[in-house]
Amino acid sequence: MTTLAGSDTAGDLAAYRAREKVLYQVRESLEASQRWDDFVARLAAQGLPEARVRQIVDVPVPMDLHLHSTHSDGQIPAQKLAWLARVIGLKTIALADHDNISGTRALYGEATLLGLSAIPAVELSTDQPGMEILVYFPDAGRFFDFLTTPRGSRFQQYLLKKQETTHALTLRVLESVNRWLKRQGIPAEQQLTVQELDAWFGGQKPYFPGTLAVLGLKRLGARQREELGLRDPRAFHTKVITPAIKRLSDEEPPKSAAAATAEVRKQLTALRRAKADSVAILSHPRELVTKARMSIGQVATTLEYLTKKAGLDGVEIGCARDTEADVRMWREIVEDLNGRIARKELAAPGPLLVASYTSDFHVLAPGTATGEITLGFGLLDERTEFRRGNLRPQTTPEELLEAMRHRAALRSDQA
Repeated sequence: MTTLAGSDTAGDLAAYRAREKVLYQVRESLEASQRWDDFVARLAAQGLPEARVRQIVDVPVPMDLHLHSTHSDGQIPAQKLAWLARVIGLKTIALADHDNISGTRALYGEATLLGLSAIPAVELSTDQPGMEILVYFPDAGRFFDFLTTPRGSRFQQYLLKKQETTHALTLRVLESVNRWLKRQGIPAEQQLTVQELDAWFGGQKPYFPGTLAVLGLKRLGARQREELGLRDPRAFHTKVITPAIKRLSDEEPPKSAAAATAEVRKQLTALRRAKADSVAILSHPRELVTKARMSIGQVATTLEYLTKKAGLDGVEIGCARDTEADVRMWREIVEDLNGRIARKELAAPGPLLVASYTSDFHVLAPGTATGEITLGFGLLDERTEFRRGNLRPQTTPEELLEAMRHRAALRSDQA
C-alpha cells in the first residue's frame, strides 16, 4: 500500500504555498481562456510554461478517476478538465458526473488530443443518502458504440429523468437553506438566488444541491463559521444540506435497501446485458456513515447486499474523504467479503476491486479557507498532513486499470 501523507515533502510549507499560488494562477487562466493554445499562452506569459507548472505543482499521483464538471456540480467545463489535468501532469482521468454523461465526449476528445488517457464514467445516485455507484467503461469505443443502440438510448433517458428529479430537489433545498440562513441573521437581500445557480451552471440544467453548500458558506463570516463549526463546504453540506434533503425525503414513505437501489440495480443489469464493458464501484463509503448514519456493521452489510444483488465490482478506498483509519476499516471489510467469495459463500465473478486514485474533484480552490478537494491531491491545504494531499493509493495505477479492464470484460462475457 502506498501512503502519500506524511512523506518527506509534506512538511515543506514553502513548497505548499508555491503549489497553492500556481494552482490559483492556473484557475484564473482556465477561466479566461476559450482554447488550449490561449490557456498555455496565458500561463507562459506569467512565467509558467507547462514544465514549470508541473515542477511546482508536483502532483503525487499519475491519474484521477473521479472528477466532476459543469455537466453536474463541478465548476470547470469538461473540455477544460483535460487542460487542467494535462498542465499539472496527470496521465489518466475519468469524468464521473452525477447521473450525466453529456460531457464525456468533450472530455474524451480533448484528452486524446492532448495525449491523455480518458475513461468514460458516470456516478449513479440511489434513493439512499450517501450511496452512489461509480460506473466505469474501460473500453471507450465499446461505450460510445453502446450509446447509439436502443439500450444505450434507454440508459440516456434514464439519466435525463434522474437529472430532472435532482433539479427539482435542488430548488426545494434552496428554500430550506435560505430559511436556515435567515435564522443565522443573514438579511433577505443576501440570501441565495436561482440567478446564482444559473451563473454557476452557465444556465445548463440540472442544478445540484451540493453547489448550495459552496454558495451558502460564502454568506457566513469567519466568526460565524467558527461558532457553527462550518469550516468548509463539506461541513456545510453535512450539517445543512443533507438534513434538508432528509426532511424532504421524510415527506415520502421510507424505502427499504432493495427499493432504494432498485433503479440502479436494473441499470447495471442492463449495461451488462448490452455488453458495454462496465465496472460498478461503490463511491466514498464514508458517506454512508456521515449521510446515511450507518454504523460500520451496517456498511459491511450494505456492501454484501450490493455485491449479491447489484453485482458490485469494487469499493472506492483511499479517496479524499478517507483517513488512514477509514482505509484500514474498508480494506478489512472488503478482505472479509473477498474471503467469502473465494470460499464460494458469496457469489461474484472474482474478488472485489479496491479502487483508489479518486479525488472526487469539483472546484479548484485549495487551502484551509475552502476545504475543497483538488484533482490529483484530494484534500490540499497548509496543514502538515495535507500539504501533499491525502489520497492513499492502494495499488499501482497499472494494476488498478488492468483489474478494471479484466473485470469489465468478464462481466460482458458472463452476460
